[in-house]
Amino acid sequence: MTIERHYQPVPQPPNKHERMEIRKKLGYRKVQGFTPPAREGGPAYLTAHACFDCRKSWKLSEESEATCPDCGEEAHYMGRSFKAPKKSDVKQWRKVELLWLAGFRFHTNTRSRKIAPYPEHLREVEKFILDNPDHPFREKR
Repeated sequence: MTIERHYQPVPQPPNKHERMEIRKKLGYRKVQGFTPPAREGGPAYLTAHACFDCRKSWKLSEESEATCPDCGEEAHYMGRSFKAPKKSDVKQWRKVELLWLAGFRFHTNTRSRKIAPYPEHLREVEKFILDNPDHPFREKR
């Protein structure tokens, strides 16, 4: 004699979409239309500019007329990766100014190419400038 067993399928819990619909019907989930905030069309990037007389730097758009708000002199384009020294560190500011006058800018190195790092001290700047006439971050004059 064989006993026939009838298995009833185990009820499956509702999937995510069904759960969301249940929540909406019960009022637990209010779905409102999403409106992204309006965005003003500003500059794509802000880049560092520096005033060597005041020993200050600001991030400005490349299109803006870069003048120092303190002394009114030109604020020089430095590049996106420029980190300003402390205002009291006169030697480092002089180093940055000499590099800038020689055409060097402070761009991001993606490390995909081997390039000579900028000097750390003022005493090394002159040799660095002479040794790197074709440095990739040096503007051609």
